[in-house]
Amino acid sequence: MAESRLVEKLNENQQKVEASDLDQIKELRDAYKTQTVKIGQLNVERILMNQAVDRLNIAIADEEKAYTDLQEREQKLVKELQDKYGIGQLNLDNGTFTAVKSK
Repeated sequence: MAESRLVEKLNENQQKVEASDLDQIKELRDAYKTQTVKIGQLNVERILMNQAVDRLNIAIADEEKAYTDLQEREQKLVKELQDKYGIGQLNLDNGTFTAVKSK
C-alpha cells in the first residue's frame, strides 16, 4: 500500500515537458556531441602533427650531424694538404697550387 501511495505522489508531481522545450534540449545535447567530436578530431590532428614534427626534428638533427661531419673532413683535408703543399691557394679549375711566401 505504501508503495502505491509513493507512486501516486510521484505521478502528482510529474508534469509533461513541452515538445519545443524537449527539442531545444535535444538540439543542445547534439551540439555538445558535435563539439566533442570536433575537439577529439583536432586533438588527433595535433598528435599526428607532433609526430610529424618529431620526425622532422630527427631528420634535421641527422642532416646537421652530416654537415658537422663534412666540416671535420674539410678541416682534416686542409691540414693534410697544408702539411703536403704548405700554405697557399689552390686553383681547382687548373689543378695548380700557389704557395704563399712567408716573410
